[in-house]
Amino acid sequence: MDGLLSLIAELNQSEGNPTDRLTAEALHRLIGQAFVFVAGIEGRLVGYATGHPTYETGYAEPGIYVGDLYVTPAHRRQGIARALLSHMARAGHARGARHLWLTARDDNLAAHAFYRRLGSRGERVMAFAVVEQDFRNLAAEAKA
Repeated sequence: MDGLLSLIAELNQSEGNPTDRLTAEALHRLIGQAFVFVAGIEGRLVGYATGHPTYETGYAEPGIYVGDLYVTPAHRRQGIARALLSHMARAGHARGARHLWLTARDDNLAAHAFYRRLGSRGERVMAFAVVEQDFRNLAAEAKA
């Protein structure tokens, strides 16, 4: 568990996100709710992927949204990310999913090229996240 927490912190740090919020307890909840795959070499974790069920109304089919895909820099370009996504696709397909939804930051050209090599088509999308107090404020507006 500590190894996975460390990899998640590495990804969060590289993306400028908080690195101290995901606790072991929160990670256990994630594992219970999502697809989580890890890759190891010689007993050491070197990558992971997380995914959540989604539904694409444009294609009228369920899929998997890949939340995180991370491989340590020293182990990139060795097929690890592809293997993680392959396992994600297989597990999702067994549960009815028919696509993976992948995102990457605008400046992550390596991820863009990798996703294209998988056969994906890029779409111009601007992602937004309502988080923390703004999320709580929005939720409080709803009438029970």
